[in-house]
Amino acid sequence: MRIATSTVYDQQTTTIDNLSAQYNSVGNDLSTGISLNVPSDDPSVVSQALTINNTINAEDKDAQNATNAQNQLTNTDSVLSSLTSVLQSARSLVVEGATDIIPNGSQRPLIGKQIEGLLQEAIGLANSKYGSTYVFAGTGESTTAPVTAVGTPPTGVTFSGNNETATQLINGQEVAVGTTLQSAFNYQSSNGTPDVFQLLANIANTMTTEPAAIQSAAPINISGAVIYGNASPAGTQTTLGDIAGPPPMTTTQLTADDASPGSPAGTGYYSVNIAGTNPSTGATSSVNLTFTNATPLDSTAPPGVVQQINAVEPQTGVTATWNVADQRLELTSTAPNSPPFEITDVPTQVGEGTPPATTAATKASNLFSGVLQIPQTVSVVSNLSNMLGTIDLVTNQVVAARATIGQQIQNLASTTSQLNSESTDNTTVKSGYEDTNVASATSQFSLIQTALEAAYSTTTRLEDKSLLDYLPA
Repeated sequence: MRIATSTVYDQQTTTIDNLSAQYNSVGNDLSTGISLNVPSDDPSVVSQALTINNTINAEDKDAQNATNAQNQLTNTDSVLSSLTSVLQSARSLVVEGATDIIPNGSQRPLIGKQIEGLLQEAIGLANSKYGSTYVFAGTGESTTAPVTAVGTPPTGVTFSGNNETATQLINGQEVAVGTTLQSAFNYQSSNGTPDVFQLLANIANTMTTEPAAIQSAAPINISGAVIYGNASPAGTQTTLGDIAGPPPMTTTQLTADDASPGSPAGTGYYSVNIAGTNPSTGATSSVNLTFTNATPLDSTAPPGVVQQINAVEPQTGVTATWNVADQRLELTSTAPNSPPFEITDVPTQVGEGTPPATTAATKASNLFSGVLQIPQTVSVVSNLSNMLGTIDLVTNQVVAARATIGQQIQNLASTTSQLNSESTDNTTVKSGYEDTNVASATSQFSLIQTALEAAYSTTTRLEDKSLLDYLPA
C-alpha cells in the first residue's frame, strides 16, 4: 500500500481540527460555567433544561405580577387611609359645630367651608391613579376621571366607572388587585346610608345655610336615623309597614299605639304632634297628624307623611322632605328667624262603633321618637349630633374595605414568597443540568491540550521531511 505525503498531512490536519474543536468546547464550558451551550451538547438534557427554564420564567413572571399587585393594593390602602383621615376631620368639625357655645352659630358657615374642602379632597381621592389606571374606576377602560362633582358647591357626584373589582391572573388564579367605589366610598350602598360625598355635602349644607344671626337651637335640615336595610327599591315607596320589619333594621322597631282597648300592640295607628310657629302671624300652633301602616313616608301626594306634614305648614311653619339617597325624613322651619319647633309622639284617639265613640289609646307609638329618632325639640345641634352616627357608619365601611385590602396584600405576599421559593428550587435543578463540572472539565481540558500540543509538534516535524527521507540509503 502506498501512502502519499498529502495523506499523512490530511490525517494530521483532521486530528488537529478535532482536538481544537474539543479544546474550544471544553474551554468555553469552563469560561461560562455552562456545559449546555448548543443543542448538540446533550440533546436529552437540553430538552429537560429548556422545560424547567420555561417553568422558572413563568414563576418569575407570576412573582413579579404578584409584587406589582401588592404595590397597587398598598397604594389603594394609602388612599383609603387618607379618606379615613378626611372622615375623622369631618367628625371633629361636626363635633365642633354641634356645640351650643358657638355664639349665634356664627362659626358654622366657616366650618361648612372646611367641610366643602374635605368634600373636594374626597373627590380627588376617588379619582386617584396607579400608573395610568384610575384606582376606583372598576374594570372598564377609563381615560378621564370617573368621579365628577355635581353643583357648586358640590351636592353630590356622578360616577362613570363600574362597581366591578379589577383582577389579575397570578399563578393560574384570578386575584383581586383593588376595590370598588361602592366598597371604599359607600357609593350606592344597599343599606340606604349616604356615600362619603353625599354625607359631606349634607354636613356642609347644614353648616353653611344657617344664618349667622339665629341661635343654635334653630332647626335646619333636621334628619332622623337612616332606615338601615329597608331602603325602598327604585321607583317604589317606603311605607311605614316597610320599616316595621325584622332585622337587619338596626333602629328601634316600629311600634303602633293601641287603636282601642284590648287591641294587640302594633295594630293601631301612629300619631304625632307638631308644635311650631305660624310663618304669617308668628303665633304658636299645634297640630296632630295620624298615620297607618300603609302611609308612605316618601310620597308628596296624599296620604303620604311628607304631604300631610306640608299640608299643615301654614300653621306649624314646618316643611318635610324625603331624602331618597340616605332614606331620611328631613324637617325644616319656614317661620321667620327659624324658631325651634317640637315633634312629639302621642297616643292616638280613634272613633269606633255607631255612632263613633272616642277612645284613647293605651300607649303612644314610637314613629318619630323611636324609629326616625327625631328629638322632641329639634335644632341644628341635634341634627349635627345625629350626623355623627352616620359618619361613624361610613367610616366603618372604609375601614372594612381597608381590612379586605390588607388581607389581599398578605395573601399576595404569601404567593410571592411561594413562587420565589419554587423558582429558587427549580433554578437549582436547572443548574444541575447546565452547570459545568469544573474538576472533570479541567482534567479533560488538560488532556486535550497535551494531545493538541503533541499533534502540532508531530505536524511540524513532518513538514521538514519528504518521502525521500524514508527511503533506504
